[in-house]
Amino acid sequence: MSIPAEDLHACVDHGLNAISKLCPEAVLPSAQWVLSARAQELGIAPKGQCSANGTCRLLRCLDGWLGVNLPRHSDWELLNPWLATDEPLSNWSMLTTAVASRNGLALAARGREMGLPLAFVAANPSAEFPMDFVDSAPSLLRDANMKSAPREQAQARVIDLSALWAGPLCAQLLHRCGAQVTTVSSMQRPDGAQFGSPDFYRQLHAGHERLQLDFSDVAYRVRLAELLADADVVIEASRPRGLVGLGLDRQSLTIAKPQVWLSITAYGRTPPADQWVGFGDDVAVSAGLLDWNKPHHPAFVGDAIADPLTGVYAALAVIDAMVQGESGLLDFPMAAVAGRCRQKIVRTGHAIACPLQVTRTC
Repeated sequence: MSIPAEDLHACVDHGLNAISKLCPEAVLPSAQWVLSARAQELGIAPKGQCSANGTCRLLRCLDGWLGVNLPRHSDWELLNPWLATDEPLSNWSMLTTAVASRNGLALAARGREMGLPLAFVAANPSAEFPMDFVDSAPSLLRDANMKSAPREQAQARVIDLSALWAGPLCAQLLHRCGAQVTTVSSMQRPDGAQFGSPDFYRQLHAGHERLQLDFSDVAYRVRLAELLADADVVIEASRPRGLVGLGLDRQSLTIAKPQVWLSITAYGRTPPADQWVGFGDDVAVSAGLLDWNKPHHPAFVGDAIADPLTGVYAALAVIDAMVQGESGLLDFPMAAVAGRCRQKIVRTGHAIACPLQVTRTC
């Protein structure tokens, strides 16, 4: 994945321009919309060590910085067992104090095992990252004996099982290239994005068919299995074991046609990283996609920046695979995309800067 870019807008523009060359009739959004539409709706932007939406913080620890993301009430309930302490940890100030005297790399490893969305970054911005997956590229596990001619997006059937941002953005870009997209959501667990940023949610899903299913009902799961097996493209952003438990993973289905199955994860499908939880802000921290203008004090850039970057490049990867006549499982880690965008910007000699202008108070 080549991303010659001087800043984050250029990273997105590069991906959108590549999509445009493969789908010349598509009316694609601007890089400004991709990076800023949600933030403009909500009137948010990151402020130093506080993320744009306020749920993720960069906390100083003994060996560097921890990216701690606590978007769910259940995350706060895990803090005491994570830090093995009975001390109150009911706010960010208390948590900041508790983390300051501890080893961040060890805390990240322990917290990830518990299902917390965490990331660690060394205090030195030029330090090598201890996690090899950051530098890994998205990969396609090709179907054996599934030969195909080049395929176009026009009228391609896309089933989108994803939620939040990266997957739906990918689906929207495929729709703009002519695909017919069906967004499938769970009756029990609706996509929280439709309540948090309703205007942006409508824009991401414009032109998509909506289908709500009860995943606990066998009949609904059978229906969904049929839709997935017949799709030209499947988009999902679950940890691998999630769909396996429902019998809706790609290996459990009978797929007799060329298909690109896009699996967006925080850190890839290889154990143990396949079980780690991650969202756009903390994943960006893990990849070092931060503003280091103040020596040894990193700051967040963008709004959940790993999400829009992944959405654009995932769409490009899907379209390219179809044009090449490929079929298989496309493993697409958000950390890899964020890490490579960081590398390309840094190697041009430019600093990583926030593409948003609005400020907020944490």
